[in-house]
Amino acid sequence: MKVIVAGAGEVGYNIAEKLSREKIDVVLIDANPERLQTVADNLDVQTIANSVTRPAVLADAGIKDATLFVAVTGSDAHNILACRFVQLLAPDVIRVARIRDAAVYEGFSEAEIKEGLGITYIIDPTTLVVDTILDFMSIPGAGDVIDVSGGRLKLIGVRLSRGHPIVGKPLAESLPRTDDGNILIAAIYRHHELLIPNGATVLKGKDLLYLAATPESLPEVSRFFGLERAEAKTVFILGGGEVGLHLARRLETQDMTVKLVERNEERCAFLSQELPKTIVLKGDATDQGLLEDEGVEDCDIFIAVGTDDEKNMISCLLARRLGAKYTITRVNRVSYVPLVSAIGLEALISARVAAASAILKYVRKGLVLSVQTLQNEEAEIVEIAVPPESRMSGKLILNAKFPEGAIIAALIRGEEVLIPRGGDAIKAGDVLAVVTRPESIPLLEKALAEK
Repeated sequence: MKVIVAGAGEVGYNIAEKLSREKIDVVLIDANPERLQTVADNLDVQTIANSVTRPAVLADAGIKDATLFVAVTGSDAHNILACRFVQLLAPDVIRVARIRDAAVYEGFSEAEIKEGLGITYIIDPTTLVVDTILDFMSIPGAGDVIDVSGGRLKLIGVRLSRGHPIVGKPLAESLPRTDDGNILIAAIYRHHELLIPNGATVLKGKDLLYLAATPESLPEVSRFFGLERAEAKTVFILGGGEVGLHLARRLETQDMTVKLVERNEERCAFLSQELPKTIVLKGDATDQGLLEDEGVEDCDIFIAVGTDDEKNMISCLLARRLGAKYTITRVNRVSYVPLVSAIGLEALISARVAAASAILKYVRKGLVLSVQTLQNEEAEIVEIAVPPESRMSGKLILNAKFPEGAIIAALIRGEEVLIPRGGDAIKAGDVLAVVTRPESIPLLEKALAEK
C-alpha cells in the first residue's frame, strides 16, 4: 500500500509516523523544508518539499500508484484543491481532506461538498474534539473515553487509586460479574508502558485502566471505581477558538451555566453575539484573580481548549487548586501526554490523536471495519468481522489462539453487544472489538481468516 500525506504538521507527522511503523510506503509533501527535515531525521518516509496544490508535484509523488491521499495542511483551501487535483489525476485513489472552517459548509450539505469538490471523506477535528469532550463530561473522572460501534460500546480510561480494594489482586478475582454483563479491563498503562492483561495480571495503584463497558453498565463502572459525581451545573471554558465556540454552543442547549474566557477583545465581541446564553469573559485563564472573581471554586468542570498547550495545563492546574472539581485539558504535543497525568490532571484530549484515529480507518483493509487510537497511541481498538467460514467460528474465547498483544473487548452480534467471558463462543458474522497493538492486526486477520 502507498499513502501520500499532504502537510507535515502535527497531524500529518503523526499519520506518517504510524504508517511507517507498519511498513506502509509513505510520501509526505510540505512546502516548508524545515518541517520536512524534522521528518527526514526521525521517520523512514519519502519527503517532497513543494506545494501540494501543483498537479506536477502530485504526479511526481506517485499519486497514480497510491491507495490513499490525505490532505492535512494548515489551509482548508489547499486541502480541498489538492483533493480535486488528485481526483482528476487518479480517480480511484481515496481522498481525505481536513476542513476546519465551519463557513465552508454554509449553504451546502457535507454530501454536496464531497461530491462537488472531489473529496471522498472529510475530517473535521473541531467536531471530533467537541464530541470527545462531551463524552468525558458524561463520565466525570474518566481520563479517556472512546466510542466504539456507534457508541454501543465504551472504552473508558480510569486511573486506579492506590487505596482501591482491587490493588494487589489478579484480574480474575477483582472485577464484578453479573448475569447481565461485566466489566472487562482491555488494556493497562503502567509507567506509560502498555500491558495487554490476562486473568493473572496483578493490578497496581496509579495504573491507567482501559475498561470495556456498555452504556447500560456505566453506572456500575462509576460506582466501582468511584467516579460518581453530581450533575455538572457550572462549566468554565478556556479558549474562544473554533473548539471553544462549538463546545459552548452545544452546552447552551443544556441546563448549566457556561463561562468562556478569551483574551482577544474582537473575538470576545464575536463570541458574545454567537453565544447568547454564555458568559464571555475577556482575560487570561492563568490570571488567578480573574478565576477567583468569577467563582471558579464552584466550577464543576474546567475545560482548557486553547491553542497553547502549556497555558492549557497551567490554567487547569490553577483551576484545580482553586477548587474546580474536574478538568479536561487539550494537549496536542505527544511529548506532553505523560506529563499531563504526572502532574495530576485528569482528562486529556488531543485533536491530533482524534484526527489520526479518524483517518486510520481508511488505511485498514480486509476484515477491519473501524479503528480508534488509545490516548498514547501504542494501542488501537479495532472492529473486525468474523467471516462466514472463519477457523475461529464456534470456538470458545478461552480456547481461541489470538496473537500476543490482542484481547477481545466485546462481541458485537447484530444489535447486541456482549462483554465476553472465556466460555462465550465466537460465531460467524460476529464483529469483534479487539484492543491490540497495531503490529498485531495482520496476525489477527490471519487468525480469523476462512479455513
